Amino acid sequence: MRSVEMDKKDSSGLLNALRVAERGAARSGEKPNLELVLECAGKDVGTPSLKALWQDAAEFRIKDDKLYQALCDRAQWRMSNVIGVDHMLHGHVVGHALVRAAEGGHAQAVMRLRRALGELDCSVLTPRFLAFALLNAVEGGKYEIVQEILRTTNLPMIALMGFELCKAKGGAYPFVRARLTTEWIKSIVKVKSQLPAATHVLESEKLKLQALNSDEETVHKATRACYQTYCIWRCLLIAVSNGNGAVVQELLTKRDESNACPTDSKTVPIAKVPPEVAELLQIRDGLAETFSKLAMKIAAKLGRDTILYTLYHSVENTSALSSDSNDEGKLWRCTSRSQLGVWELFMEVPVLLMELETSYQNTKELQQLMRPYHYIKPIIPQRMKLNIQLKVLVDIQPNYIEMTIGINHVRLTVDNQIWEERRTGHFPTFVSLTITPVTPTMTSVSMTASSSNMAMKVGVAEQIRVSVHGSLKAAPTAGFGIQFGKSTVSKIDGKPWRMEQLPASGDRGGKFNWNLSNLQGQSFDRWNPMLLETKKSIWQFGKRAPINPLLVLPFGTNGGVNFSGTEFDDTLSWRFPKELENTDALFNIEGVVHTTYITQDAFWETRMVPFELQVQQKLEPCGDPMGADKKKKKKKQLK
Repeated sequence: MRSVEMDKKDSSGLLNALRVAERGAARSGEKPNLELVLECAGKDVGTPSLKALWQDAAEFRIKDDKLYQALCDRAQWRMSNVIGVDHMLHGHVVGHALVRAAEGGHAQAVMRLRRALGELDCSVLTPRFLAFALLNAVEGGKYEIVQEILRTTNLPMIALMGFELCKAKGGAYPFVRARLTTEWIKSIVKVKSQLPAATHVLESEKLKLQALNSDEETVHKATRACYQTYCIWRCLLIAVSNGNGAVVQELLTKRDESNACPTDSKTVPIAKVPPEVAELLQIRDGLAETFSKLAMKIAAKLGRDTILYTLYHSVENTSALSSDSNDEGKLWRCTSRSQLGVWELFMEVPVLLMELETSYQNTKELQQLMRPYHYIKPIIPQRMKLNIQLKVLVDIQPNYIEMTIGINHVRLTVDNQIWEERRTGHFPTFVSLTITPVTPTMTSVSMTASSSNMAMKVGVAEQIRVSVHGSLKAAPTAGFGIQFGKSTVSKIDGKPWRMEQLPASGDRGGKFNWNLSNLQGQSFDRWNPMLLETKKSIWQFGKRAPINPLLVLPFGTNGGVNFSGTEFDDTLSWRFPKELENTDALFNIEGVVHTTYITQDAFWETRMVPFELQVQQKLEPCGDPMGADKKKKKKKQLK
């Protein structure tokens, strides 16, 4: 008995014919010549592994129905006219050629074969081969093919395709299998069991999907909606597992079209919706919910964060990734402004779209590469917001221009945090800011001494001890007396952020670094935060009791960072030639923000997002140099 592998090997002639036809169409600019393609497809489709796909069609089983046979003959002649051949073509031959063309990404051949197969709208072979063509195109990440098939396929045909996919053994074409893990396949089988009973009927010489035991059109529409949902989400699972973001977006667009399709049940009050229709719509919503959860689990486990973010906001009906630049601007914002001697930087970005720097999960002392969805789910709606304000001082001297930049404030928060017992959410652990002048005529750069800024405020608390002791003549063993004592207890109040100032590359600028540290000066190890499980650590992440982490972590009420230049008063200074007075100097500001997410059961990850902006500053008197000198003098006097 011949095997599938042998049949696949024999089909190499069809693949070569498709490549030749596609190249010929590209060179000539005309439609592809598919005669050799269909000849090879006719030979392949007769192999044992493919016969089961088309032998049960009505045109092969019902020979006595002359009206139906005449209808099929007319449709097949229309297919021949579209292809441009002078003999009758059969649906299974054209369908098989379409599946293999979609698999290989031959766009011109797919367009012509898809149009031809659409003429055979009275046969079950059309939705069957269309479904497999779409599934194989999704599996291969052929975005243009997926777009073409979805664009030329209406929703009733999508429902028929879902019905055929549901019936197919193994849910895939014999030659190309869109495989998922065993666990995910079991989940799909469970979903299939929820689909309502349906059958296809011939109405007005066209095949339609209808409910099995009903004559109501509203019930038929609701049944078709269930199978449309199944077809689209079945393909979405394949696209998500393969990481094909563009294909996912195209399928979600088709899903939105299906959901927006008007039905009779949407035009009447809910109380008047027939019970059968309400039950079917509930099944459809349940299918969509089950599939969406499964798709997001797959995306989370395989690290498809961009796709996960798109799926989440698509399900929640909120704005997510889009080809529209305006939507992207709302999604990821990074701007700056300069006025009145103050530079201000704003950045807002979804945490899930930040680059994953490092991650680890320890389950039973084994490193797992796949992330459980319940760890990633809390951070999907979170957004990181950064606001840095710099103060600028421009001092015009007789022979040069001196420009000084200091920190006014740094504020970093993560919105939509979910502070649960076993999750702390993302919190900032490292911030870096580099400032470099683009103007090439700078003469020198200087900075204040690098300092750790680990200020320790030591307070004295007095405690008075009073004891009474005495003795009585009648009872020498009993007595009383009075003693006074005084002791001091030191209180240490330290800042959790350690600041460093370093020269930038090229010695043209400077860099500010802020590291999260403990009172002993130990920097937070974002590559392995579990090493901080020590008695000296003020966090003790791995040993923390299941309480609100805000009571333990050294942050504000929302787990963010907020400090000002009074805490970190280091500055950067440049000198420019005198002739640049009243001209605009261009500065490049770049940096990176790292945030970390830790759970009690030994899962953690650190994400990072870089940013880069340019700011113009006019070299004219700006700021308050006298005020700055007064502050310096006052500081020296205090020392």
